[in-house]
Amino acid sequence: MLSSYGNPPLDTNQQVNASASQRSNSRSPDALRRLALVLFLWLTIFGSIISVAWLILKPETPDFRVNALMVSNFELSGSQIRGKYDITIFIRNPNKKLNLYFSNFNIVVLYRRTRLSKTYSLASSLSLEKMKQTTLSAQLQSDLGCSVKAKELKDLVRELNSGVTQVVNFDVKMLVSTTFSDGKWLQVKRSIDVYCKNLNIIFLSSKQTGKLQDNRHSCIVSSVY
Repeated sequence: MLSSYGNPPLDTNQQVNASASQRSNSRSPDALRRLALVLFLWLTIFGSIISVAWLILKPETPDFRVNALMVSNFELSGSQIRGKYDITIFIRNPNKKLNLYFSNFNIVVLYRRTRLSKTYSLASSLSLEKMKQTTLSAQLQSDLGCSVKAKELKDLVRELNSGVTQVVNFDVKMLVSTTFSDGKWLQVKRSIDVYCKNLNIIFLSSKQTGKLQDNRHSCIVSSVY
């Protein structure tokens, strides 16, 4: 006589569900790996296209030049230097195939390593089509929060009292965010550092007023990244 207490019958639905769950779990990592591979290949191809297009277009950094620099109300007060700095900057786009767009355009006037002016920031973006040029005028105010080092202050006093014609050497630095664009779909952003060095300012009848000795002073332009 067979016992009525044998093994319970197998639940076929439970087996099917368990098998389906195992297959689904095994497929998930494979699907993620395939998706990651597709994304990687797509990014590699897209990056290669951009690089080739970039080489074909041969982008050139813009040309910068200081056309004029006027200094007014210039005076020493303890270890501080007061003054106003009116500057005119010439900018040229040397690219034959790329337009330029400038944003975050910051300008500062220096004496040696000491910042004399507050940072001037361009209120709006500036665009420059291929092979075009423009001028930018700005007035920079004193930065009284910066003190001049003793040695630099001594050198400045000596330059201001060197004779009938006093020549003081200033520098101008600019940090500009630049976008190179072909006007269609290619856009590459670069941050450029502009250094206008050894700007000789002549103070004639009054030590409070001076102007740039040699107009059209070229600047050094380099890409930061």
